[in-house]
Amino acid sequence: METPKQDFFGKKGYVSRIELKQKLRDAPSKFSGSGRRYTRQERVKVEKEMFGNKYGNYISNQEYKNRIRRLEKERYNAKKSSEKIEINKKITFLKNLTEL
Repeated sequence: METPKQDFFGKKGYVSRIELKQKLRDAPSKFSGSGRRYTRQERVKVEKEMFGNKYGNYISNQEYKNRIRRLEKERYNAKKSSEKIEINKKITFLKNLTEL
């Protein structure tokens, strides 16, 4: 009998920074639709870049979704198409990370 897939945030509804870093380290280097490979250092850097100190030691599901929404607004307001493409890759990466 198969066990159901564990949710990214677990039963708690949040993930600690340490757990997030570990999940980013263990994540695959490329997701379908992301369009690029992320090295281990780049994946860990995403945690610092996307979820700065203002988020505290724990990142909730709602904060994660809000960060994706802010990235979508940044993508909409970006002037250059190259910026839009990079932001879109980050959004795809973050969305696919929670679906592991």
